[in-house]
Amino acid sequence: MSPSKYRSTNLIIQTILEGIIRADKNHTLIKEGIVKSHLIQYCGLKSVTAEKYFYKMIKAEYIEMIKEPWGDREVTKVFITPKGEQRYNWFVQINAELEN
Repeated sequence: MSPSKYRSTNLIIQTILEGIIRADKNHTLIKEGIVKSHLIQYCGLKSVTAEKYFYKMIKAEYIEMIKEPWGDREVTKVFITPKGEQRYNWFVQINAELEN
């Protein structure tokens, strides 16, 4: 049986958290988060699917979203919480164990 081409929920959540962490590494003094549309693109998700995961992750307190002005418009930035950072490390460990 060939492996599935679909990613598990755990792997998608891990990828979302990883995208935020990677964006934050470039800003060591001030954590600026990542623009939501950039995160969706980084994760390779469709907007509708991403919104479902974002909702679950906000409810679980892994991430926070804040709307900020950007010229005449607003952008939504996504930030990781301390609980989200802890869970990211957990997801990395679990997925590594499942691959072996």
